[in-house]
Amino acid sequence: MAGFQIWLVRTFAEMTGVRAFMRTKWGWPAAESVHFIGLSLLVGTIFVFDLRLLGVARRIPIRALHRLVPWGVIGYAITAASGMLFLMAEPDQYVYNPAFQWKMLFMVAAGLNATAFYLTTYRRIVGDAEAVVPRLTKLIAVASLCLWISVIIAGRLLTFYRPWPCGPEGPGVLAECIPDYAP
Repeated sequence: MAGFQIWLVRTFAEMTGVRAFMRTKWGWPAAESVHFIGLSLLVGTIFVFDLRLLGVARRIPIRALHRLVPWGVIGYAITAASGMLFLMAEPDQYVYNPAFQWKMLFMVAAGLNATAFYLTTYRRIVGDAEAVVPRLTKLIAVASLCLWISVIIAGRLLTFYRPWPCGPEGPGVLAECIPDYAP
């Protein structure tokens, strides 16, 4: 895994156009703003939908709220694209950062959780206006809320956990330090 991380850093370090843009006076703040807008779309949509699945605002049909999901997908695309700018500009500050690694893990888990919803109870819930939300769906909604809150927390912790140079033992399986190499 450490070898894969080193490859990523070397690959992204060569993308000098992104790095140059992000190091301008407005590059990083603009990308942060776009990232936050995308995150707001994503999390706002998901939270409203998940809370409805948990029984909040029962007068609003689940089908009506499900129509907002494409906005969440757009928010995810914006967030992912702007997040890639940060990763390409300073790869070693992200790839070796444990908070980033947790954030990616939570995002993958959230995606698998959403897939579980669509493969199990989606049709029954959205198709029937009077449907009773099954426990499995409620469990998926709680997991979704927890996972996306975890993504936000891990993203916020990125600035507090910076990788450091590796000691003589070098990086382990999952590097949390910057190996001594020439990019």
